[in-house]
Amino acid sequence: MSLTDTQIWDLAKKMKIPLVYCDFKDKLKKERLKYNKFYIINLENEFDDDGRRNEGSHYTCFQINRHANGKIEGIYFDSYGAPPPEIVIKFSGLAHLPYNTKDIQSLMNNACGWYCLALGHFINSYENRTRHLYTDCADFTDLFEDLEKTTAHHKNEWVLKHFFRSSDKDDRDANPIEIFKDGDIGYSDKAVDSNTITSENSDLQIKYKK
Repeated sequence: MSLTDTQIWDLAKKMKIPLVYCDFKDKLKKERLKYNKFYIINLENEFDDDGRRNEGSHYTCFQINRHANGKIEGIYFDSYGAPPPEIVIKFSGLAHLPYNTKDIQSLMNNACGWYCLALGHFINSYENRTRHLYTDCADFTDLFEDLEKTTAHHKNEWVLKHFFRSSDKDDRDANPIEIFKDGDIGYSDKAVDSNTITSENSDLQIKYKK
């Protein structure tokens, strides 16, 4: 199930993600960069070449952090492992924007928005994060298999669903996570608890490309 922008904003609030933007990529031109905030973009422009409004295609995300010592660092994430578009690099103000190169999303589902939200939660509010941006991003991608090397997309979807479980233990026990069917993650308006996330893939050593 793909997410609407309204659902993304709603889930971001529940997951304590400092989301400040969820829109088409070309509308970034009208925005001013806010540091330490999370951005989700749709890779299509708002209108096509004939002036018709696009419905959207694929969600990606990025965050640019500024530290107390003035150091600035950022990341861009695409669940297919693709590099950032030029408009995002320009918007970031960085000469180079590090990005993940690991393909973790199957072409058989519409989970891109869910992956963006999971990353946003992991690097901003997951209580066991290191608070080092690149390390946390690498730890996040290490949770998932590289689909350029394996066809185990169901495992990635199983891991992803942990980020969207109820915070109520009785509810979690009554609704164990199953392998997704037809690429559908499902939408829940209940609170999110990802404290049970553990990495079984630390041997992959997939890091952010700098």
